[in-house]
Order: sequence, then C-alpha cells, then structure tokens
Amino acid sequence: MELNMGLTVNADDTVDGQLLLTAQKSVLSARNKNIPAAFAELRQNIPALPAGEETKYEDDKLFGSQISYHKAPLAGFDTESVKLVRDGELYRFTLPLDPKKYGGKVAEQNPQQQQAFLRLMSFEISVTFPGRVIDSNGSVNGRSVSWKVDSSQEKPLELRAVAEAPPRPSASPAAADDEDDGGFPWLLVVGGVLLLLLIAAVGVLLVRRRHPAAPAVPGPTPPPGPPAGAPGPG
Repeated sequence: MELNMGLTVNADDTVDGQLLLTAQKSVLSARNKNIPAAFAELRQNIPALPAGEETKYEDDKLFGSQISYHKAPLAGFDTESVKLVRDGELYRFTLPLDPKKYGGKVAEQNPQQQQAFLRLMSFEISVTFPGRVIDSNGSVNGRSVSWKVDSSQEKPLELRAVAEAPPRPSASPAAADDEDDGGFPWLLVVGGVLLLLLIAAVGVLLVRRRHPAAPAVPGPTPPPGPPAGAPGPG
C-alpha cells in the first residue's frame, strides 16, 4: 500500500490538506476480483487515520481512498497513525512506523508477515508549519518538512518534526465570554448601569441626612380686611 499526505498547519491550530491511501489494482485483484472489497480488507491492516471528508480514488493503476481536510481542528490529528499536536509554543509531528501498528490483521494469520507488510509499504509525506522548523529527520525547505520512503526500503522508527507555534491570542475572561455568547454583553452593561444608579441614589440620601433642609421662615401677616357688608372708603 502507499500512503501520500500533504498537510498545512494554520496559525489558528487548524489543518488543511489531503491524505491518499492506495494500493496497486494488480495486487488487489489477486486477492479478490472485487477490487473495492479487496481494498477494504487490506485497509484493516492500517492504523486509524485522521478523519475527514473521504472519497474514492481510482486511476489506471491505483485504487484507494482520499481524505480531505479544510480547517480541520488540530485535535483530530492525535491518532494512532498520525500525531500532529501543539505542545505549548511548539508543534510536534510524528508518524510512527512500528510494525506492530501495521499489518495487524495479517499478523493474526501469520506473525512473520508483520515486518514484510510494513517493508512493502511506501510513504510520501509533507507537512508545512506556520513557524520555523527547529528539528526533524526529514528534508527541510523553509517551513516545510518532507519524507519519501520507498517500498522495500528500510524504514525509520518514525517520521518526526518540531516547529515553532505562534503565540495564542490573549483575551480577558469578559472578552472570552463575549466570544462564546457570539454577541454584545448586554447583561453586563445593564447590570453596570443599575449599579451606578443605586450608588447615586445612596449618595443623594447621605447628602440629605448631613444637610437637613432649613425650616421655612413665616412671612409678615397681612392686615385684616374690612368686615363683610361694610361700606367701602369714600
């Protein structure tokens, strides 16, 4: 079988790219005349791959599955076959080439075939990071690392790379809550206005207690008017 993969890690901890797992049609048809069934059977020997949008792939010589990733969360790449994780300010990529992980179903029938199954596989892998590559056992070109391991070639224990990760954006708890709610924090604003009004009311009461209002001074008493029915002057 052949495993081809090209991944791009984005600064927001998501992944874009494709993974292609195929086998020669001639090999598949020798196992089962129903090629899709033969591929499904052979695929059981491959450890779990990162989940994505999967479609059938076929050309003149190969048959298999193509898995596409678009803004896929990084958490989905912590699998048995591919491990692409963020460790603080670093991205770590590993693809273990442990015979015990490959050829599992074959090994149940014939344990001696475990090494043979992995030895006959080929791998062509490329990973591009948003930051500088600081360690790998592949070929580094800028922010990309690639590996090409042919069929019948001695396999390393793993394919690995470490690259710098950009700092995560800092956010206050209130801003985080706002982002989680997906809208303006009206509840906080209304609560703040009510608190200010309460403080203002308390302040007015305190001022009135300290400076009570002066009693009203009575004005001059007007002179009594003429008795009712009395003639007017002149």
